[in-house]
Amino acid sequence: MIYMRLVTWLIVLIALSSEAQWPSAKVIAQTKNGAGLIDGIVTYENRTPVKNATVYAVPMGRPVSAIMPHADTDETGYFAIHIFPSWFGRFAVGAEKLDEDYLNMTNQFYSNGKFETVTLTSGHRTATVIIRLGPKAGVLQGRVIDAITGAPLKPCVEFRRVLNPNNFLAANGLVKPRYRLLVPPNTGIMMKISLDGYKPWYYPGTSDKLASQPVWLKPAEERNVDIELQPDNDAANNGCPKPVGTAAYSR
Repeated sequence: MIYMRLVTWLIVLIALSSEAQWPSAKVIAQTKNGAGLIDGIVTYENRTPVKNATVYAVPMGRPVSAIMPHADTDETGYFAIHIFPSWFGRFAVGAEKLDEDYLNMTNQFYSNGKFETVTLTSGHRTATVIIRLGPKAGVLQGRVIDAITGAPLKPCVEFRRVLNPNNFLAANGLVKPRYRLLVPPNTGIMMKISLDGYKPWYYPGTSDKLASQPVWLKPAEERNVDIELQPDNDAANNGCPKPVGTAAYSR
């Protein structure tokens, strides 16, 4: 098993050697007590290694109420994620580096299902992948206030892909009075802001859903959008009270 992992890792290094110079080969992580192993390298689009990226191995097709298996990359871009045998199955494997505006591509909304997948079984306990970051996300930033008083607000946000409305992200607490949101680049995204006691807000700044337009940002493009919510005492509660934490979900 160790020999086979070494051969696999050497093949990965050879495949990359024509595009980037790696400091050194890694000592291959070994499985213990029957655990599985997903390892590999994370690079930028120019094939240089990414340090301190976080790589996730997300079980597919089954609910998991636990912290997702993950690991950070070292200075050569290498990562190793150990998987309990009880978790064996198919995994979506992707990396994020939020301090450089690279999104977690295991999230269906961000990646639209385009991510690396591997399968671990009792007879095949290891897998090696190469993950390339990019392009960078687009950035929406600004402030959220009461349109009458100017008071800062913490509303809910809903993003939906124009070409796939069933692929959406909704979050309570993600948008703060001073917010900075990462959105998939080169993708039409419908954006809705809501808060109990206020009219809904649709991008680029209307309470009329029919007048809304998609957000469309290039990679690394930043756009400032101040959101002013209009109070409405007759507005029905929309399920977005002032948040005490963050709860996000996507499909």
